Amino acid sequence: MANGDGAARQVAPYAFGARISLVYSAIFFHIGLYLPYFPLWLKAQGLSATQISIILSLPLVVRVLVAGQITAYADRAKDRVDVAITLYAATTLAAAAYLFVDGFWPIFAVTAVYAVFFNPVVPVIDSLTLSGVRRFGVDYGRIRLWGSLVFVVANLGGGLILADRDVETVLRVLVASVFLGAFVSPFLPRIGRPRNATTPTGFGDATTWQLLANRRFLLVMLASGMLQASHALIYGFGSIYWESLGFSGTVIGALWAVGVVAEIALFQFSRAVLPRTGALALIVIGGIGAVVRWTLMPLGLPLAGFFALQCLHGLSFGAVHLGTMHFLADTVAEERMGAAQGASFVLGGMAMAIAVFFSGPIYAAFGVNGFLVMAVASGVALVLVGAAMRAQPHNSRSGGDTAVSE
Repeated sequence: MANGDGAARQVAPYAFGARISLVYSAIFFHIGLYLPYFPLWLKAQGLSATQISIILSLPLVVRVLVAGQITAYADRAKDRVDVAITLYAATTLAAAAYLFVDGFWPIFAVTAVYAVFFNPVVPVIDSLTLSGVRRFGVDYGRIRLWGSLVFVVANLGGGLILADRDVETVLRVLVASVFLGAFVSPFLPRIGRPRNATTPTGFGDATTWQLLANRRFLLVMLASGMLQASHALIYGFGSIYWESLGFSGTVIGALWAVGVVAEIALFQFSRAVLPRTGALALIVIGGIGAVVRWTLMPLGLPLAGFFALQCLHGLSFGAVHLGTMHFLADTVAEERMGAAQGASFVLGGMAMAIAVFFSGPIYAAFGVNGFLVMAVASGVALVLVGAAMRAQPHNSRSGGDTAVSE
């Protein structure tokens, strides 16, 4: 059987998908604890609201500055697994430093170092997984869904475990979750260096920034970043909005959980969906889901209506993520996959940083109608995807838009 590069498919290493799923699970167990509970620890350290927002936005800034260079380096390494293991080991040292610091500036410094090493872990592992998609025909969605499932478990279970404990326990559990990830990272399957199995198109040694100079690639990555960033308002103020409508904490937790369950369902059946849509069309479907979701969000719907809107998370996040990953797998040569992941990560980080920065002022100025701003941003992203669909790839020797690969 031939893959998209026209070369015979190889036999995957033993339990290739299960071993990567194990590491995804460890990563998203940590993230599922970090997002809701790390701010509680920051608050307990006496940081002001402004200082907390600075600490929480710092990893997004660091992502833009350094993640692309590290993921591009992974393409040149003997095996990307070595890079992932090294990054995780360094992350554990940085995370452990939280146990010994106090005050804004020491926490700021530790967070900066932590972000340098942890930020590139997911795109490096994504690039390894996408190599598996191309070489072995593995199902990206079914591998990645375990991360989302464990994320929900960490969200809900973490609250139950930490509810009656002091805030320092929160920090110790967070640090332990990083050590868990470092412990399982050597289980990642080794497949050697990314191989050049495509016709050269002038990007054989492309860096992250050279890939971003490609018009079609840039349009898709911008659209994907904008659609993911459109979630900033609901991440920051969704619970506050639902609480104002009188929903209990249990109901709000269920609303968050059902969105990720919808995402998991799409990942589970992605192999059946993608041949019917294609990567870019799947991003369009996700974008339409985002426009509908954010347009209807301010309407003060009954509870069942909000559950229905939360199910659209499967499209606004899940479909966009899957479409983006398969666009990269279909169009970017394997030896440039780390650089491509870095480019996607950089643009996504920039878009999310801007959205997070402005989400507070938007909600303060417009209240729940601020979701309409997210709907407009999603509509703009759809226009960008449409432009990418019209920008047919051409060889770098033929003029016009240069393809990332052919």
